[in-house]
Amino acid sequence: MKYTASVAVAMAMMFGAGCATARKVATIAPVGPAPMESAQASGSGSLVVYSAPAERLIDVNMDTWRWNDDFGKNQFMEEEHTDYTIYYANGGVYKHVHNAGTGNPEAPAVVMLPAGTYRVRAEVDCEGTRFPAVMPVVIEPGETTVAHLEGGWKPAVYKDTEVAKLPCGGIVGWRAPE
Repeated sequence: MKYTASVAVAMAMMFGAGCATARKVATIAPVGPAPMESAQASGSGSLVVYSAPAERLIDVNMDTWRWNDDFGKNQFMEEEHTDYTIYYANGGVYKHVHNAGTGNPEAPAVVMLPAGTYRVRAEVDCEGTRFPAVMPVVIEPGETTVAHLEGGWKPAVYKDTEVAKLPCGGIVGWRAPE
């Protein structure tokens, strides 16, 4: 009986240590622009990341409140893609992106980047399981690189070697050469 408190403290410390472990981070194959004839552009390209969605409350104004006469029964929620961070190839932070399009919070942001290779750390939704992932992205001049981390995207015609995939098998986008 005199050891009960000691055993309880030791168990609590072991349980706490188990919960404090770092989340696993998935690594995804490099993603690049859609395969096509070689582009003859120079300069910058763009990046669009469909990161895992997150619900957020809508700021309801008086006009909407008057129109919607549900008298507080609904939550007024909408989905917005989670933010992500772009890193230089050497690991330094390039930019933190608030991932909402201008005028439409459900659309992801379009980020202009100089041509090159970057790393993106973003939230992934893999068949209902959410986790962070790191993904190399290749930006080509005059082209758009698109990454679908929310799942559900599938090109009409492709070979398995042409696409980058999530750990659960969902297609992220077109695979870039490593």
